[in-house]
Amino acid sequence: MKKYIKIICLASIIALIGTPVHAIDFNWGVKGGLNLSGSTFKGLRDNISSDACGGNGFFIGPMGEIAFPIGLSIDGSLLYLQRRSKFTNDLNMETVNFYRHSLDIPLYLKYTFNPFKMFGIYAGVGPSFTFDFKNDNLTDKLYQLAGVENMQANSANLISNEAQIGLNFTLGVVLFKHLRAGVNYRQPLGNSVKETFTEAWSDILGENFSNKNKMWQLVFSVTF
Repeated sequence: MKKYIKIICLASIIALIGTPVHAIDFNWGVKGGLNLSGSTFKGLRDNISSDACGGNGFFIGPMGEIAFPIGLSIDGSLLYLQRRSKFTNDLNMETVNFYRHSLDIPLYLKYTFNPFKMFGIYAGVGPSFTFDFKNDNLTDKLYQLAGVENMQANSANLISNEAQIGLNFTLGVVLFKHLRAGVNYRQPLGNSVKETFTEAWSDILGENFSNKNKMWQLVFSVTF
């Protein structure tokens, strides 16, 4: 995956170097949308389950785009990203929500086919860099769900990686050049939460615990 990210960055640089400045179109705008799916968790106790489709949230923030005459463009955003994961105690059907708040920086190399400037389609790929700045304590949430007191010192937290890198794929439609609606898929590069099982976690974990932040997103943007 890291090799593909390097290739995308290199292709973007080549596109910038090989195009005259007067032929480049600079646009800025706003991007936002909804998370259609949440994280996947493995290694929970048998009576605790997580629902990837039950996780949701939203994102919003400014974006910028550098467009080239051949249909290629480089799209970058600075987004506030909120993610929610839902956990259920299958014995009594009680639920808890776990929230993560992040700064998300997705970058795309896109190709747009819009010959008549009225209706077109686009596709793109690129890396994303996500930095958590405020999270719920996942350990406390799971102990709350299990109905057991958390005996971990200093309210220990399972969350370990507050910075994640992902590879994004996007596909959508263009209306009147400046309006876009599409679907994104994010494949994380590595775990965002990982904890080796120990006896101390036996009330909430059943085996090696891990979490990947795969996401489907519905995205809208407008440029000026």
